[in-house]
Amino acid sequence: MKKDILSNPKNFLYKFDKLTSNNGKDSLLTFIWILILEFTSTILEYEYLDVSEQYIFHMEDGLFKELFIALLFVLFIWYCVYSIVFMYRKQFITLALYSSLCIYLLITHDITFNLLIHNLNPSSLLSNGFSFYLLVQVLLKLIITYLVIKMLISIKKQKQKD
Repeated sequence: MKKDILSNPKNFLYKFDKLTSNNGKDSLLTFIWILILEFTSTILEYEYLDVSEQYIFHMEDGLFKELFIALLFVLFIWYCVYSIVFMYRKQFITLALYSSLCIYLLITHDITFNLLIHNLNPSSLLSNGFSFYLLVQVLLKLIITYLVIKMLISIKKQKQKD
């Protein structure tokens, strides 16, 4: 009989580590998950806080912006086809990273990544008062911190092997 993942915290942590860092063996996979979660956190900040608008530099519509968007779109389509043809798991994870970057740029229009850099600052969480948004952000930051620790452990293990 298969046990429920949530009934045993160690089993849940094992599955989480397997998905996010291949049980501490893959630092690149962990880094990709950190970026995906940070993009998600920044999108939430953009959607729920009016203050986030002041960190975004809005680029004028023009040839450079259109070429930039076209290049991102072409690269995205090429990478989708490449991932489907070769069916590598890492390509799908990287595709998820690329997708989250495209969604981030589509929603926030933050080409300079100023909002993302602002969101990395943990003291910015406390400036907005207590709300459901704060609880979600704290949960995301705790997961990201855990993943950073796992990534550092993985890098240390890889250096000891070499």
